[in-house]
Amino acid sequence: MKRISLFLSIVCLLAFSLTAGAQNLKIGYVDSQKIFEGLPEAQDVQKQLDKQLGLWQDTLETMSKEYMTEVEAYQAQQAMMSASVKEEKQQVLIRMQQDVTDYRTRKFGQTGDAARLRQAMLQPLQNKVLKAIEEMAKEEKLNFVFDKIEDAALLLYAEAKFDYTFKVLDFLKRGSR
Repeated sequence: MKRISLFLSIVCLLAFSLTAGAQNLKIGYVDSQKIFEGLPEAQDVQKQLDKQLGLWQDTLETMSKEYMTEVEAYQAQQAMMSASVKEEKQQVLIRMQQDVTDYRTRKFGQTGDAARLRQAMLQPLQNKVLKAIEEMAKEEKLNFVFDKIEDAALLLYAEAKFDYTFKVLDFLKRGSR
């Protein structure tokens, strides 16, 4: 998906540059990871996040160790247990395992507490960085600014006059009649 967006971005830029004729396009890029690494506020937020994530990770490890201890105790003693005690102990182990899984998902799942906390804490900084990029782009008279990330490029700023969204929609609507 990232490669497709990169490809489309490059194709659009080439098309813009060909249609722009004599107009000079100015394109720049930033490395947002380096920006965040060099921003003291971002480092503070990362420390706070790491602290909270560490607490949750410690709790998860404690829960996992308790579960493993109970499993080992069960395995060591199961030969001497009656069927009803075995069944009861197995149910306890199943609940413990489910508790560990639920906690892991609740805290570290894709939409878990860690993801929401990261979003909440980083969003103000991301907005600040994007505003700075926009202001810098206008000051430097850049038409487009991309973020240089690992395998793709992400458009962070573009002058409104280069937005062809509605023309494409109109073209598609006219073509689909």
